Amino acid sequence: MSMPVNSDSVTTLVISKGSKHKYGSVIAPHMHSRAQLLYASQGAIRVQTADHIWLIPPQCALWIPAFVEHSVISLSEVRLSTALVEKNAADILGEKCFLVRMSNLLRELVLRLNQLDTMKDHETPYSEDLEKSLQLLIFDEIKKAPTYPIEIPKPKDKRLILICDYLINNPNNAKELNIWADEIGTSPRTLIRLFKKETGLSYRGWIQQMHIVLALSQLAQGKSISHISASLGYTSQSAFSAMFKRHLGHPPQSFK
Repeated sequence: MSMPVNSDSVTTLVISKGSKHKYGSVIAPHMHSRAQLLYASQGAIRVQTADHIWLIPPQCALWIPAFVEHSVISLSEVRLSTALVEKNAADILGEKCFLVRMSNLLRELVLRLNQLDTMKDHETPYSEDLEKSLQLLIFDEIKKAPTYPIEIPKPKDKRLILICDYLINNPNNAKELNIWADEIGTSPRTLIRLFKKETGLSYRGWIQQMHIVLALSQLAQGKSISHISASLGYTSQSAFSAMFKRHLGHPPQSFK
């Protein structure tokens, strides 16, 4: 297991951390001694923890509690604008990762706090009261932000990892389990049992959860419902919309 990254200034409520990453770059598994609001202000990222795969839709950030190991893959040119929150204060939000909806206010506050780092580097004077106010406002907005229950459970069995990696990269081609069983050299019954045991979902349930996450990303990019449903392999727009509403309680149009 990797050692925690030191996030200095233990008594500071929120510390900003900005960085740029090229397409395909990987931030190796690591952890922080602070909780983290991991936000890609530009581009798209995929985050993996021990138990989940997170495809972060635009306009969302991932909340990662302190000492939770995670890795990050850049799915495009990426700018990370991260806020690291002091652990004792952050503990009020629990011990699990979750997706946070980035309101316009929260986004601008995080970007502004990141700008102060640049001002520090250039020795440009600024008010400490401004910095403290930004920290308080950011943490308050995080606590009030809407969250989305759209995590993708990550299996540990090598056979399931092979299947899930394929499905994420080919979401429009969900092979039947009997086909996978033939290709891997096992039985459909074994795969059914393993999916339920390792992810808590059926094979179809796992696929639908993945489709919802991918759909939210495309909705945020302004893609049409017909385009999204086709890209995920649905035979009709209505079938996709019904699945989406069954899981999130609202039709996909309401998330555009």
